[in-house]
Amino acid sequence: MSMKTALLTGLVAATALTACGPKYEDSGEVFSALSASLLDRGGEEASAEEAAVAQQAQVNAAAQAIASGETLLYASIPSREANAYVQEVGRNGSEVTWLSPDGITVTYENGLLVATRGLGPDLMAANVSGTVAAIRQGGGSVTRSHEYLDGLDHLVRQDYSCTVTRVGNEPIEIFEVAHATVKYEESCQSAGATFTNTYWVDNSGVVWKSRQLISPPVGYLDTYRL
Repeated sequence: MSMKTALLTGLVAATALTACGPKYEDSGEVFSALSASLLDRGGEEASAEEAAVAQQAQVNAAAQAIASGETLLYASIPSREANAYVQEVGRNGSEVTWLSPDGITVTYENGLLVATRGLGPDLMAANVSGTVAAIRQGGGSVTRSHEYLDGLDHLVRQDYSCTVTRVGNEPIEIFEVAHATVKYEESCQSAGATFTNTYWVDNSGVVWKSRQLISPPVGYLDTYRL
């Protein structure tokens, strides 16, 4: 069984997809069908039957996209109990921007989160060059910076002292496809604020799975590369 066949089999068999929302009208027929949301869920909960129909539509559309050669991320914000498939919509050097069906964007540099838009208290920008280098070198002490908007819409920069640790080899499965990865943890602190990002990276540098801080009010973004 090829990797793509295994991924499609696992994806269609998935049952944990939730959080339906509006379609993104300008992203093409297949992507528009991926009707999940990274925004806060509000209003009345869908019935079990409606949720099952929406869930199956998401799975089928994602499987169709993967079969056509697209790369997707499965993204989740645990604090909001929200998740979505996100599609690559732009590249600028080592930065890749991904779009959710409801217009949320997340941008990664070499697999590390550097910006979000549309989530409220967004990560406006981040300098992660030290972390990228530390992962390539097997760990180390680094400084990273985040930029957020304050209550007056002024950019505020927060610098963090971080330690990147190679936890060890950890094979993972994403929709029944196995990946040989090394797990890294990045523990950061600044003026009483602390967070820990986690990355699962293969020997070619691809980040297959991660948990990374967006902002303190929003919390973490979990992603799986499909």
